[in-house]
Amino acid sequence: MNYEVVFEFLIIYAPAFIANAIPVLIKGTYPIDLGRKFIDGRRILGDGKTFEGLVNGLIAGFYTSVTLYVVFDMLNLIVLGTISSLGALLGDMFGAFIKRRLSIPKGEPAPLLDQVDFVVGATIMLMITGYVVQPLTFILAVITSVVLHVVTNRIAYILGLKEVPW
Repeated sequence: MNYEVVFEFLIIYAPAFIANAIPVLIKGTYPIDLGRKFIDGRRILGDGKTFEGLVNGLIAGFYTSVTLYVVFDMLNLIVLGTISSLGALLGDMFGAFIKRRLSIPKGEPAPLLDQVDFVVGATIMLMITGYVVQPLTFILAVITSVVLHVVTNRIAYILGLKEVPW
């Protein structure tokens, strides 16, 4: 096992995974798109993307980054994790934007897009800031996100946190 890949996965993607998961637990009431429609007449993002989810996701990602800093005593982990968290949330919003353009209703599945939009967003945001993500680390993040997506969505459905099991 390549421990460098696992370590990099932990320090840069754990905050993104947490940031992406938290909005599911937050029943927000203020949609980020403020109910506005895009030029195609459809909602920009929809009611599922709220300011409450965005803020709480960022806070959770930040605190995950602080925890990693405390464990590994590497100050830059706070910055990397926070950037990764923001990228994950923006990536998820972009995924919602794409789904609205494709007329996929809120809650309906979009295979692969639903699972990897936040990983791609986190990766792009890190790369914009100059961090180079190793290809194997990215692949590990994608595989992990697909597996966790299936498992956590089923659990959230059973617990009544989601209306559908996907």
